[in-house]
Parts: sequence; structure tokens; C-alpha cells
Amino acid sequence: MDFQLTDRQKELMDAAKGAYERKLAPLVADTSVEGVRRLRRAMAEQGLLGLNLPPEHGGLGLPLLDTLLVIQTLQACAPIVGGLCHRTSTGAIGAVAEYGTPDQRARFVEPLCRGEIGISIGITEPEAGSAATALKTRARIEGDHVVLNGSKQFVSFVNINEFTLVYCRFGTSGKASDIGAVIVPHDAPGFRHSSGTLNMADELLFELYFDDCRVPKENVLLDGGAFGKLISVYNAERLGSMARMLGSARASYEYALAYSKERRQFGREICDFQGIQWMLADMRVKLDAAHLLVMRAASTAQVTGLPAPLETSIAKVFTAKAAKEICDDAIQVLGANGYTKEYPLAHRYAEVRGGSIYGGTMQIHKNMIAAAILERENSQWKKA
Repeated sequence: MDFQLTDRQKELMDAAKGAYERKLAPLVADTSVEGVRRLRRAMAEQGLLGLNLPPEHGGLGLPLLDTLLVIQTLQACAPIVGGLCHRTSTGAIGAVAEYGTPDQRARFVEPLCRGEIGISIGITEPEAGSAATALKTRARIEGDHVVLNGSKQFVSFVNINEFTLVYCRFGTSGKASDIGAVIVPHDAPGFRHSSGTLNMADELLFELYFDDCRVPKENVLLDGGAFGKLISVYNAERLGSMARMLGSARASYEYALAYSKERRQFGREICDFQGIQWMLADMRVKLDAAHLLVMRAASTAQVTGLPAPLETSIAKVFTAKAAKEICDDAIQVLGANGYTKEYPLAHRYAEVRGGSIYGGTMQIHKNMIAAAILERENSQWKKA
């Protein structure tokens, strides 16, 4: 087992950083809808979308591990760039690439890789958060259409993207076997969304409403009995999110490291003080450990085609905690400066804080780890 990056992986990371500095950096300040879409198209021109998607549909066909390295690199450069790379590589599009029909791959994967469209993902509902299989949004087939009724919440990038992959029920048993997914256009009749609510990282999260929302039947990705399939692909999305956390944590660590060599108190650089040295050492240990756990989880995809659930959950729990602590310690190294928004660390902390919640909370993932290592069912549902 080799823990070192290959020359090819280093070249990919250097190329991504170079593309950001040459072509993308001037575009990130424009956070308007058209500005972000312009950035998305520019990233497509630089080959930074669809990294792990099939080459026959416009992707680069990179291994998942290499994809995560590029996402991490771009996240460290600018969160909006890391986010776009993640959402168009390890995001909802992964389910379409894995389970879509040839027609669906042509209609969604190819234009996404060209930067022409984006796809959000809608899973969470008011009564279905950690209990994802309690979702109530329903879908029924009527002729050449599928009709949806229900709602979703905490959906990101709805104002930027043109579609949302919606998890919904095709049956009435109330069991997970009812669950499938539909690719809903944002201009579909009966679809609307809220104006959005800002999270800690100043990202808008939207509520979606489906009132007899009519979508062409050819947009049904999976029509029931598919929750296990959808979640197996979703593990890649979880790793993409973790790569973003690692990128922000690394950027925070490097910023604090450089600052400690410049900031002077008591007539000398603050990095001379053992208290600061221990903080920096702890940050580096956590960063390297989290990186290795994420890479291990990604490497399991080389065997199974998709990341292994246990290794993904282990990486998630450690990385979410480590990223928070690294960013928090970086703020502490900067003192009052770190606590202000004039410096980037407060925003970096806000970015990684969500990692303990989205994609399954740390507590849910600990339950999943316990179920795996104990080899027993660990249901959280109240017994009848």
C-alpha cells in the first residue's frame, strides 16, 4: 500500500490550481446567478467539471480518488470553485451516470460536463431528515408524465441549477422499497421554490414545492425499490463533501502557519511559543489523518465501483470533527484578527461546520459504524 501521491496526481492538482489562478480567479467575485453560471462554463472549458464521469459522455473518467484530490485543491483556492467541481462530479449527477438510460445520460451528463446545466439533489423533508426513508413526496405515473406532490427543504444551488434529482415514493406501502427518483426541471408546471434561507456559510438553501408537478416520464431515473442504489451512489457525494472540508481545513492550516511566522509579540514571532507550536502540530496531525481516511474510503471504489459504506462513514465522522477543530484552532492562532470577517478563517469555519450535519449527521454515521462492526441491525425506529 502506497500512501504517497503519484506524479500524475501531483500534476492534476498543480494543473487545477494553475487553471484557477490563470482563468477562474477573476470570476469568483461575481456571485450573481449569471456570474456563477459564467464561472461554471469557464470551469468546463478548463476540464474541471465531470472529473469522474464517463469519457463517452463528456467526462474525464478519473478515478474517484483523483477526483477528490482535485476537489480538495480547488476548494482551498476558492469555495465556490470547489463546490462547483464537487456538484458536477461527485454530486447528484453520479446517480444519473450510474443508473440513467442512454437517453438520460445524453440529456443530462453531457450538457453538465459542458457547463450548460447543473443538477441539485432533494432528499430532506420537514419530517424526513436523518430518517430519510420517512420521506412523503409522492410520484404517480399518468400517461406520458410523472406527477409529483410534496416538498423538500435545505436544497442548495436551486437558483443556479436547472434541475433537481428528487427522491420520492412511487408506492404506498410506506417502506423504503417505494422510493425512487425523478429528475425535475425547474420550469416544470407545478414546481416552485422559496427565495432561500442563508446558512452560516452565506449559501442559500431552498424549499421546493410540488403541486401536481408534471414531468415527462422519461425523466424517471428509478421508479421504486431504489433507495439502496441511490444511497450507494450518495456515498461518493459524501466523499466529495469531505474533500471540500479537507480543502478548507488545509487552507486554514496553511494560513495560520504563515501568519504565525509573521505575527510578532514580546519581540519575537509567535511561532516561537510552544503553545502555538503544539496547536500547529495538532492541526497537521488531524489534517493528514483525515486526508488518509478519505483517500482510503475512495480507494475502495476501485474494487467495488462505489465507495464502501463503512469506510465512508469512518472517514465522515473523523473528517467532520477534524475540519472543525483545525479551522477553530486557525482562528485561535490569529486571535482577534481570526474572529473578524476581514480574514478568511471565519468563513472557512462556517463552511466546514455544515459537514457534521449534511450527508448524514455524525451521530447517524456512528450508528452505521456500530451496526457494521457489531454485525447487527441498529434501527433507530420506535418499536411498535
